[in-house]
Amino acid sequence: MIDILCWVLVAIVGIPLLMLAVECLLGASPSVKAPYILPPPFTVLIPAHDEVTGIAAVIRAVRLQLRLCDRVLVVADNCTDGTAAMAKACGAEVVERNDPDLRGKAYALAYGREALRLQPTPIIIVLDADCLPTRGALPRLAAHAAGKSAAVQGCYLLTGAPDATPLVRFSIFAFLVKNLVRQTGLQRLGGGALLQGTGMAFPWPMFNAAPLETASLVEDLKLGLDLRLAGRQVKFDPLAVFTSSASAESATQGQRTRWEHGSVTTMAQYVPRLIAASLRGRPALLVLAADIAVPPLALLASMMVPICALLALIAIFTGTFAPLLALLGSGAAATAALMLVWFRLGREILPAAMARQLPRYVLWKLPIYRRLAGARQTLWVRTSRKP
Repeated sequence: MIDILCWVLVAIVGIPLLMLAVECLLGASPSVKAPYILPPPFTVLIPAHDEVTGIAAVIRAVRLQLRLCDRVLVVADNCTDGTAAMAKACGAEVVERNDPDLRGKAYALAYGREALRLQPTPIIIVLDADCLPTRGALPRLAAHAAGKSAAVQGCYLLTGAPDATPLVRFSIFAFLVKNLVRQTGLQRLGGGALLQGTGMAFPWPMFNAAPLETASLVEDLKLGLDLRLAGRQVKFDPLAVFTSSASAESATQGQRTRWEHGSVTTMAQYVPRLIAASLRGRPALLVLAADIAVPPLALLASMMVPICALLALIAIFTGTFAPLLALLGSGAAATAALMLVWFRLGREILPAAMARQLPRYVLWKLPIYRRLAGARQTLWVRTSRKP
């Protein structure tokens, strides 16, 4: 009985560790640049809630990549500032929504979709109001979505100020691992990709029928999983890059609380559904299930330490060392893979001298995980834009 318990504990942490290691190893190498393809007309849909201070820069960056046949539509959602007026002054089409009982980006997107139904373009690109497309990202993403008849997620990364604190830098690096490296690895494993909320393109028929309205804290992740379960394709384009500035340390913790509580809840809901669908002849969904079963890195580390300690005690008293060694091996593989990612992609984000701050980063995130047990976040809260 004790042996079975030990191997169950190993599986709970060891399988996510091995999946993380494989994705990092496959995703750490650069992607091959694809030839440019002329995209069909597209609309950039920007949901915005009280974004008057930053939306002008986003609209200007978007309009630099538009042709006469392309559009930019801003949904000013429950705004109490001059977001709508600023967007109009910058040359965007604007619709305003006021419904304080139904707040969040999912409802804003559904409202924008209703406006687009009068004159839809072949491709719809969703962009957050604090997110900047890098050069050529919008037409590249539109062409990819049209060419594959699939939803396509661009590479969404955070940028930090030169004086960013070590904790913010760890968050930026974790974001890179999740949004670039693991997405690339997942796609190379045949599992497709996850949607991440901004810099994502849809063919109009798919967007028109998509289940947008939801109270989920991670409506983008949920949408991508629902599309996959419905038999639609979700792809990743690592060369269509979108960036947002990382928030200050206090705001970063609030943002991570929303993301990680929502992700853990979604994992519990969708892993069984994906496994069941994979057993019905869709093996790629098993790979996707393994990906979303990987908890946030700090949570994974904080789970591994007590389980290793427990397995060590059991090994001392029973002489059964195999489970402990298996878990340590999985942890070593994941650590080595993350170090490879850091060496190739992360040294400028996270200088080696800051490595000693890693335990502090894990401790900084522990309150987020404690709240999962009894005070889980359930309401959408806009992330602060203060640097």
